[in-house]
Amino acid sequence: MARHASTRERLPIVHRFYAEILADLPPIRSVLDVGCGLNPLAIPWMPLAPDVVYHASDIDRTIVEFIAQYLALAGIAGSVEVRDQAAHPGGPPVDLALALKLLPVLEQIERGVAARVLDALDAPFVLVSYPVQTLGGRRKGMGATYERQMEALVTEREWEMRRFACPGELAFLIRKGSRQS
Repeated sequence: MARHASTRERLPIVHRFYAEILADLPPIRSVLDVGCGLNPLAIPWMPLAPDVVYHASDIDRTIVEFIAQYLALAGIAGSVEVRDQAAHPGGPPVDLALALKLLPVLEQIERGVAARVLDALDAPFVLVSYPVQTLGGRRKGMGATYERQMEALVTEREWEMRRFACPGELAFLIRKGSRQS
């Protein structure tokens, strides 16, 4: 996990990150991790049902192959696919979708894609996160900018949102309500 920028930044708090943010959710029996990177390696710290089905996607074929091997070795049911979320957002219906530090990357590629990705996720709960500093450690008002973006997206859709400030990361747990069709 220390070899990937996103998971490396979360590593010092991974033991609390998922436990605190997901504490009030009903049992999580299925997950979709979009733009997963090495995040599936954090499954042992996630409060998931023992029989969880974990689906992951990433645009990087090497990461997808590695994560597929990890899930198989760990005995975790699920699927892993190469998928460009900007071009083909979404995935299977699940209890929880994860879009960790993904949306700002996609927004740099195409403005407005974050809304399409969130709309396409067929999950009653979505955990989204944003970096609050550059990879070089500089803070440039990123947290406030991303918070305004999330508030606008959620308000337009009348979803509920809870905010969690973590070192280096701003997370939002969205409740969409009933599953989308």
